[in-house]
This record gives sequence, C-alpha cells and structure tokens, in this order.
Amino acid sequence: MALSNKQSTMDPATNSIASSAPDQRQLRLIAAAAQLNEARIRDILSEDPNSWTSATDRDALRQSLQKVAARGKLDLVRLLLSHGADPDAKPGRDNEIPAVFKAAEGGHAAIITELIARGADANWKHARTGQTALFAAACRSHVTAMGALLDGGASIEIRDKDGRTPLLYLASDKKAGKCSAETLKLLVDRGADLEVRDPISRTPLVWAATTGNLKLLDIFTSGCLGRRADMTATNNRGRTALHLAAEQNHPEMVRLLLERGADPSAVSDGGWTALHNAAQGGHTDVIALLLQARGVDVNAELNNGMTPLHWAAFNGHEAAVVLLLDHKDTKVDIKDGFYRTPLLCAAEKRHGNIVQLLSPARAASRLSDAARRACESFQATVVDFGDFRDGKKQLVFKPSVFELLYGWDHENDKPTIPTSTKNIKYEPSFRWIHLPANNLAWVETLVSKFFIENGHRDIEAFKSLERCFDQEHCGPFAHANFMRTFAARIPAIQNHGYLDREEKTLVALSEDTSEVTIDSPRPDKGYISPTKPPRSDTSSTKPISRTDTGTTAKSDKKKSKGEQFVERHGPAKKRARGPPGNAPGTKARHSSLSLPLPWENSRLAAPSGRIILFMPFLHYETNERRKKMTAAIKLAESGAPLPPNPCCDELLIHGYINNNPPLHPRRTLDQFFYHGIDTTLRDEDQVVYRYCKLHRQEIKVFMVDQLWLWVLSRDLVITCFPQRWDQPKLDPLNMLDGIIEEINAKTRPPVQTVYDLAMLITNRCAGLFDRHRLDSQEFQFLDIFESSVGRVTNRESELFVRFNRASELSGRLRKKLAGRAPRLDNDRDPADELLDIGSETELLAEIKDIRDELNILHTVLNGQLIVLDEFERHITDEVRASTAADPSARRTTDMFVADCKRRSKDQRRLLETHLEDIVRINRQSESIYHSLTNLLDLKQKHSNALEARFARDQAVIAARQGQTVMVFTLVTIVFLPMSFIAAFFAINFREWQDSEGQPGLSIGFASKYMFGIGLGISIPLIIVAFTVTDVVDSVQGFVSNLARPKSKPEDPQPEVRRLSTRHQQSFNLEMNGPRRKAAYTGLSPPPSAGSPISPMPSPYNAHRLSHPIQGTGYRPRSGSGISWAPRSSFDRRKADGDLERGGYR
Repeated sequence: MALSNKQSTMDPATNSIASSAPDQRQLRLIAAAAQLNEARIRDILSEDPNSWTSATDRDALRQSLQKVAARGKLDLVRLLLSHGADPDAKPGRDNEIPAVFKAAEGGHAAIITELIARGADANWKHARTGQTALFAAACRSHVTAMGALLDGGASIEIRDKDGRTPLLYLASDKKAGKCSAETLKLLVDRGADLEVRDPISRTPLVWAATTGNLKLLDIFTSGCLGRRADMTATNNRGRTALHLAAEQNHPEMVRLLLERGADPSAVSDGGWTALHNAAQGGHTDVIALLLQARGVDVNAELNNGMTPLHWAAFNGHEAAVVLLLDHKDTKVDIKDGFYRTPLLCAAEKRHGNIVQLLSPARAASRLSDAARRACESFQATVVDFGDFRDGKKQLVFKPSVFELLYGWDHENDKPTIPTSTKNIKYEPSFRWIHLPANNLAWVETLVSKFFIENGHRDIEAFKSLERCFDQEHCGPFAHANFMRTFAARIPAIQNHGYLDREEKTLVALSEDTSEVTIDSPRPDKGYISPTKPPRSDTSSTKPISRTDTGTTAKSDKKKSKGEQFVERHGPAKKRARGPPGNAPGTKARHSSLSLPLPWENSRLAAPSGRIILFMPFLHYETNERRKKMTAAIKLAESGAPLPPNPCCDELLIHGYINNNPPLHPRRTLDQFFYHGIDTTLRDEDQVVYRYCKLHRQEIKVFMVDQLWLWVLSRDLVITCFPQRWDQPKLDPLNMLDGIIEEINAKTRPPVQTVYDLAMLITNRCAGLFDRHRLDSQEFQFLDIFESSVGRVTNRESELFVRFNRASELSGRLRKKLAGRAPRLDNDRDPADELLDIGSETELLAEIKDIRDELNILHTVLNGQLIVLDEFERHITDEVRASTAADPSARRTTDMFVADCKRRSKDQRRLLETHLEDIVRINRQSESIYHSLTNLLDLKQKHSNALEARFARDQAVIAARQGQTVMVFTLVTIVFLPMSFIAAFFAINFREWQDSEGQPGLSIGFASKYMFGIGLGISIPLIIVAFTVTDVVDSVQGFVSNLARPKSKPEDPQPEVRRLSTRHQQSFNLEMNGPRRKAAYTGLSPPPSAGSPISPMPSPYNAHRLSHPIQGTGYRPRSGSGISWAPRSSFDRRKADGDLERGGYR
C-alpha cells in the first residue's frame, strides 16, 4: 500500500515515460512476430486476451503487425488485427512504416487486401520520400500487389516529393532496370498517363533516355503498352530523348530512337541538335548514326552560330571532325557569333592536326564539278621579287588556281605553292599572288592558307581580315554583289611582352602539348622567345632558328658575341640546286636607286600589320562579250545545266554564282550605279555604245571592275580583279599585263617593298584610261564623251537656226494668206516644222544620258580619290609603326614615308585631272541641256500662238457658218407657210372653179390668204428664234424663284445679279462653244473645257461682247421690249496679222 501511494505521488512526466516504455510481455510479442513464431504469438496473446488495450499494447500490436505483414503471414496478420492491431503507422513517427507498405514491398497481395479491408490507408506517404505503397510494389514489379493496391483505392497519379508519379519513378530510377513490361502495362491500363511530366517537364521517355535505360525506352516506343510515347516530348530546356541519348553516348539508344521516328533535326533551347551534343562530346558512333539519318542538318547553327563542326574542332575531337568532313553537305566556312570558323576554333585551342584537316588546301574534294573545272581552267599569277640570277628582279609563273589553292605535295606533306616566303627554298624578298576573278571563295581559301602556313596563331588579325568581307553588298541581281569602297589597316601587336604572356598562357592551357606538330609556326624577325623554358620534346613550341638546317637553339646560356653573330646571321651557304633565287637565308639586296628599308635596318622592328583595299575602277568590254556574260549569268541563276564545251568564264559563273558567298561578276556603268534594278536596256544605250555604233567601230561598253588588295605582311601581297570575258591575248588594256610591264620598266625605280607594289597596282588601276598612256583614239573614252557632247551641241545649233527660219517663213506666209481663205488640202503646212519636236527630244534624252554617265564616272573617280588617300595614310602609319620603338631608324622611315607621299600625290593629281575633265564636260552638257530646254520651250510657246491663231480662224469660220444657217432658217420660216398655202391653192378643188369649169381663184384672193397667214406664222417663229435663250433663262429663273424658300431674305439687287449671271452664262457659252480657243491672246496656254474660267474678260472677249455676231449676240432688256442690233462686221485690222508675234494693237 505504501508502495502504491509512493508511485502515485511520483512526477507525472515520470509516469508518462514509464507507461510508454514496453514491458516484457510486449517485447516478447514483438520478438515473436519478428521470428514468425506463430505458437508463441498465440500464447502471448492468450495469456490475458482483454489486457491489450493500453497505448504500449497497441504500439506492440502495430509493430508486430508490420513485421508479420512484411514476411507474408496472412494468418498472423488476421490474428493481430483481431486483437486490435492498427494497420496504419502511428502519427508523428516518421521512421515507422505501416504494414501495407511492408506488404507491398514484399509483394503480398492477400495481406494488402486484408489490411485495406481493415481500414489501412493505401495512399500513405513515406515521410522522407513521399512515396506510397504503390511505388514500392511497382519498382519491385509486384504486379499482383499493385493490382491489390489499385483495387483498394491507391492513386495512380499520386506524386512523391520529387513530383514523380509511379510511372515516372519507374522510368527515372536507375535501380528499376528489372522493371517488366507487365508492370508498366498495368499502370497504363489502370489510367497512368504515358506523357505525364515531372516538375521540369520530363516524361517517362525522356527519363529513360536520361538514365540510359534501353529496355524501358524500347517498351515506351514499341507500342506494347497499347500506345507509343511521344517522340517529340521535351524537358524544360527543349531537349528530346534523342538529345539526351546522343549527349550520353548511347549509340544503341540513338539507333532505336531513329528507327522509331525520332527527328534528328529537333532543336532544343539555344538551337542545339542531337548532332551538336554528340559532336561536343566527340561521340563518333553516335555522330555516324546521326549523319546517316534522314533529315539531319549537318550545318545547324546554335544561337551563337556554332555548328557541330565548330564544337568538334573546338574540343579537339579529331575523329569527329573527320566524320563531319566526310559528309557531303558539311560547310567549313560558317562563322559563329564570335566570327570564328571551325578552323579558328581549332586554332584557338591549338589543335594543330584539326587545323590541318580544316585547311582549305584539303577541301578540293568538296568542290562541285563546275567549280573544280573553273579552278583548273583559270590561271593565277605569282610574282616573286628579289635579286635573282642573270640580274632578274622578278620571277613570274602562272599556275592554275586549283594548283595554287588546293595543290598538295603528299610526299612532303605540304602545299605545292606556299604563300609565305620563308617556306620557299630560294626565299625571295616578297611575293605577289593575283587571282583573276572577284571570287570571295578563292580569296578566303588563300587567306586561310596563309594563316595556316604562318602557324595559325595570329587569330585576332585573321578575324579582322575575315570581318573585312562584311563590306560585301548582296542583292537580288547578280550585279548587286560587290564590295563597298573601303580601306583599312589592321595594326600588329607591337608589345613584345604581350607575345611572351600569350605564349605562356597558351602553353599552360594546352592539355596535350604533343599535338603541336612540325607545322607549328616558325618565328619571324623580331620574334622573342618565351621566358618559360621550352619543353625538350620535339613537338614543343620552342622557336626555331631561321636557318636551312632547321635545328633549334642549343641552350639558353649566355653566348659570346661571335656566337651571337653567327646565330643571328648564319654561316655562308652554298647555293643548292633548285629554282634560281637568293642564297638561302638572305634577302634581296637593293640597287642604287632603291631606298633603305626602315624595318631591315631596325633591330626592334615590330611585326607587320595588314592593309586592305576595295576600290572600283573603270574598264571596258565589247558588247558582244557582255551579252554572252549576261546570258551565262541568267542561265546559271535559272539552274540550267552547263552548255556543251563551256569556256572558263561559263564554268566560273556556273560554279560560283549561286555559291555563298557568291561570285562578283563584272558590272556595266549603269549596273554599278543602279544595282537595284535590271539595267538590260540601259546597258545598250551607253554613250560609248552609241558613239561606236555611229562611227562603225566595234561596239564597246564601259565596265566598272573591282580591285581587291591585301597587304598581309611585308612579304605577301594578294590582289583580285577580273579579266575580260574569254580574255583575248592581244588586249591593249589588259590590266595584269600592264602591271607586270610597269614593274619591269627600266624608267622607274625597282619595286622593293610590298608597299611600292601596292601603290603601283592602285596607280595602274586608277589611271587605266590615262590619255598619256594610250595612242589609240579608240580607247580614249573621255574624248568619246567630249565628241558626243560636241555633236549634240552642233545639232542643237542647227535646230535653233531651223526654228528661226521656220518661224520667219510662217509669219510671211501668214501675211500672204491673210486676205484669202486657207487651203486645207495642202500636202505640207509650213507650221508642221515648227510643231515637230522629235529631234529636240532625242537630243535631250541623249544629253541626259551623257550627264547621267558623267555623274557615274565622277562617283567612281571621287571614290577612288577618297579611298586612295586613306590607303596612303594606312601605309605611312604602318611604316612608322614598324620602327616606332627604334629612334635610330627615324631618318630612314621619314625618307620612305616621303617617297610614299610623293607617289600618292602623283596618283591624286591624275585623278583630280580626270575629275576636272569630267566636271568641264558636265558643264558643257548642262549648258546644252538648258539650251535644248529653252528651244523646246520656244517651240511650245510658238505652238501655243499657232493654236490660238488657228482657233481664231476656226471661230470666224464657225461664225460665218452660223450666219449662213440663220439666213437659211429665216428663209425657211418665211417661205415654208407660204409654200404650203400656195400648194393648197394649187389643188384642183371643184370649189375653185367657176361655172364654166375654169380656175376661179384670183391673185388678190390667193395673195390675201397666202401672205396673211404665212406672215402670221413666220413672224412669231422668227421672234422665237432670236429670243429662245432669253425665254429659256426666264423660265429657269421663274422656276428657281418658285423653288426658293420663303424665309430667305430678299436679294437687294436681284436685277444686277441676274444681269451679271446672264453675262457670265453667255460668256461661258461662247468660251465653251466652237470659238472657245479664240478667246485668249498672247503666249499663255488656253483654258481647258472643264476648268473654271475667270469672269474678267480679256480684251478680245471684250471686243466680242461689244460687237456680237449677228444671230448669236444679245442686248440687255430695255423696258419690256427686246431690240436687236445688226451685226457689225468683224474688223480684222484690229488684230495683228501674226498671232505668234503678239496680241492686239
């Protein structure tokens, strides 16, 4: 009793803890359930069947139920349930799993059914994962257990904490690889959505591709579930299952998806395709499968412009690059948003082998048949400058364009024709390469070749060169493709420390230095080696000495002065066999006429920059060849095949006119200026065309060609300008031959630098039609313009003299014919010559064409003047920058700059002379234009005067005809009634006879009735004839007065206004009648019939109103009667006989 009292007085918290702790009986029950000892469980429960009612008892029963349910003992489950075991977990205990969940994990369907029947929650969620028993049964493929759960009310679309349904969980769980098709089919049949999405929009198919579960992916796409998953389903980034499979390098999965209809060109966010993902990772098996797929876009671009080839080159996946290049549609010249081609991407990461693979010299197999044949048909020109054998200063050879761009020496694994002089055995001073067409594809190939040969390291300068091609203008017509007039300089990096830092950075970032091949760049003059010791590997980027032995520097220890001298200059070498040229390792020596080169004397010469020039210049073509060129362009643009036996120009057009970038064909003068319209008709109406046709010469037309010039270094110049169609061998204006001839001229200093050569080329192009160079008048095109202007001037003077004579003759003839009626049946009227303006309009059109073409010529030459000034400034800036770090070379630099300025001044003087000639000719043509305009104006005024005179004559004739008609009207009115009465009396009526049968009418009797009745009828009718207008006006006024509102105030002066209105109506009637054109004088044009006429009468109208023509005039009312005045004769003497000379006197 005392103990009981003591326990009752204990703290309540202690009592709670003590009551929640299981006792020995409860522990024995839990242990027996864990051991599945059915007899012991029954013994424990039968000891005191009614005592299992406390909270700890219920916890023990629930835990025992969970253990036996997990082991699949249905009898024990029922036994425990009969003793009150709770089938659900206790609320608040996150680590406790209910019996139904345990049974689902074990796949015990009967137990699940029993538990759910006893009130178990089929949708209980795990506290940590948020998953239900259905998740547990599904991931273990317990189909019967899943059916029991679904029959018991388990939700098939319930989601866990990650937002996944059971179907999504099966697709996303990497451990669910043993999931059977029956499990998935059961879920789908019971209503699971096959396109259900998780929070980031992944469907079961996307999840299967993400986890790489090929089995699940096959099930989802085969249709065994009753329907197929959507192959276009994407996640929140727009990535399909194909994207994910390609990115993770699952070729079997990629093959399966492609076979089941996946779109290889599907695009995710940013423009990524599956091919991009595979190329980025270098997954060659996947790339091969995608390239074989139908509809794949091998040149698909991301938002930043990168293609799969960009990514493969950027990440150094050589095998992937090879696969992509083997595809026929792969383009290697696409530029991304950073203006990088795949070649530049590889160069940035120093992937030398890939750079060589992407070299344009390796791309000959990608040319079309027409393009390849065009490259093989056209000849490039290569000129080397230096001191050669037999006193030669230049070596000229002409390989084909194909050999220049794509020729490859497989034995030595190098280009057949190098662009860099240091790669030439006899090492000339510098080289000039000319391409015979404005073809950007050729230029880009040649510039890329130069970039690769020089070690593909100067990436930013190469990008700048590529950006210069942005000056291209493209339009709907072939002649709308051209380069805008442009000149620019790309300065070189002059800070040598920058080179050191760049070199260090490149070595540190390189993952595999062994990728640097023997094609790595050799240092040019002024190159400073990095301070970091180079690798001893033969593939190191260590600078190589510029000697023919190709050996590297021995060590970095300090050398003696002698050793330094020998290392710098090299030992003397015997001339090797091969092309005649400079001794190995030396440069050209300068003649006595040559200036010293500042960068040769300076020990601190900076790297050379780049200079670019795009300039139009004038040339010509025969009309027949121009027509052939136009026909070939139209044929190529229409997609028609090549004609049989095409010439090289036709091959070039068919091979490149539809290329991207396209070929720039030659342009006529009008195509240069009016590049947005079709100029077919204008091209055959040039001044030169008409002149040649008039003088029976071979018809020529003006052409505007383009000069493209690049000074890429101090040892390379590249030019492009087109040759004529089917270039004739004997062409006095062959631009290329003229340049070479001027280079070889003995009357000028030798060309010793690339800048001398560049200025010589620009001077030759700008002065092609220089009058001092050509002896043949046939090619003096400015003189043709002057001759045309002179011919028009002479013709205008003749027409003016003819006009004066015709005007004088017209006046004399008019005076002679003034007193007699004009004869309208003459074969030739003297006024016809005055009214004919056909000759004047033809001359006016011709002079307008002359002025238009002069304006175009002025535009071309003025553009040349501006761009050549910029070009000269860029050259001088480049020369000064090359020796800016060496004050000792300043004098030499100043001398060289002065020589450049002198040459530029000569060019400018020549262009200014041509511009002055054009301005002078234009002033002459403008004067003729005004003279022709004045002549046409005089003829127009003269025709106005003649028209007025003829109109007056017609008015007089019409008035006379009106008088005649009025006379006949009066006679008819008078005699018609009398004739009727006389005829009536002439009838032989019986009443008219006397008693003897003789006529009994007397004269008096007949006259009384005949005149009395006739006059009684005639007089009123005559009055009506003269007053019919007044009667009509009176009736209209009366009707209008009746229709006028009564509220309107009465007009204070009705009579005045009525008279004014009648005067105006009469005046308008006469002006719109047959005499309308006679109502004005002077040289002003007559008013139109429908235009309002001013109520103020002219002197001529006043004369007519004061002297009206009889029968048509009127008198104002005087009282109640109407009076008529006889028509006074028209006094012709009051008007001048020659109306075109003046008006009335």
